[in-house]
Amino acid sequence: MDSLHLLLAHELTLPRAALRSLLESEVGVMVVAEADTADRLQEQLHAHRPDLILMTLSQRAGFGSSLIESLQRQNPKTKIIAISPHDELSFVRLLMAAGAAGYVSERSPAAELRNALREVAHGHAYIDSSIADRADPATLGKLKKSEGRQKPSAFLSKRETEVLRMLAQGFTNQQVADALTLSVKTAETYRVRLTRKLGVKSRSELFRYAFEVGMVGPDQLLAQ
Repeated sequence: MDSLHLLLAHELTLPRAALRSLLESEVGVMVVAEADTADRLQEQLHAHRPDLILMTLSQRAGFGSSLIESLQRQNPKTKIIAISPHDELSFVRLLMAAGAAGYVSERSPAAELRNALREVAHGHAYIDSSIADRADPATLGKLKKSEGRQKPSAFLSKRETEVLRMLAQGFTNQQVADALTLSVKTAETYRVRLTRKLGVKSRSELFRYAFEVGMVGPDQLLAQ
């Protein structure tokens, strides 16, 4: 993979340096640029036109599903592999729907990243094996299809998206119900449906999920 030119996007300096060392020494790719914010990533992307972006998700840096979707609209030839600690299939589904070509868990060994880079470089989608092994073949096949991807808005209904944003901003079920002209019971039903659909177990995980994928910003997120 020596001819693969890669843009490395990570918010923090030391982890970014460690990743670069790993990529160049063990994986064998050429890191042509680095970025620690979304704005810097855009600048480096236009300057270097890399084959691939390796992006560790971070809301503070602006590295999330919204950015992935925007980058793919502007530069469809540049593939994106996302990295994060999340291992929920629904989380991966949202990122793939936004346009990511691959997903690797932060908990995985270097071999997993090497496999992801190789597969994506050859035009294939890739999902971390620890996640893929838990998915049924039909679901996995749909996730890996590069053509006809839906936007993230198609993954959640309009009302589900509204409820998720409000919950992430700290609204109670009663406040959600009042704002959307629903009964409290219906608002609670939406909350339960979201936890199941997104593969999270608690309200705080629901908040973090919305934060991670860029549905709410740090100024909107209720401190947990």
